[in-house]
Amino acid sequence: MDYLLTRPDVDADRIGCMGLSFGGTGTMWLAALDERVKVACISGYLTSFKKYGIEMDNFCGSQYLPWLLRYADIPDLCGLIAPRPLLIEHGVEDKGFPIETTREAFAQLKKVYEIIGEPQKVDMDEFQGGHRFSGRKAFDWFDKWLA
Repeated sequence: MDYLLTRPDVDADRIGCMGLSFGGTGTMWLAALDERVKVACISGYLTSFKKYGIEMDNFCGSQYLPWLLRYADIPDLCGLIAPRPLLIEHGVEDKGFPIETTREAFAQLKKVYEIIGEPQKVDMDEFQGGHRFSGRKAFDWFDKWLA
């Protein structure tokens, strides 16, 4: 981020971040911890540590901080992005991150945006397909919030 902001072709007021799977993990952390990210899209990652990490054993150690679950789960971490715009993308046939858990996590995340009075700044795009990037809403989402 620091390097990007040194470039003359980068507008510091129009920085977005998007990622799929482990890229979604990175997008979550970067957007949650760096307010210079103005809008984000997390694709194929909104879930719960319990479901994909414990029950399914479907994660690598670099996607989890030891003891973090004592204090926060993935929807809580995504909530740190608020009030900035956040789009969640998720394939309904994603075998590694079941859509039911994503829907539950999104309901928790949406409450954060509702409580702060910004419900229009969070959305979810469920699409047919598995663990992949859709982009069906993402590019319009970025245009809407960064234009």
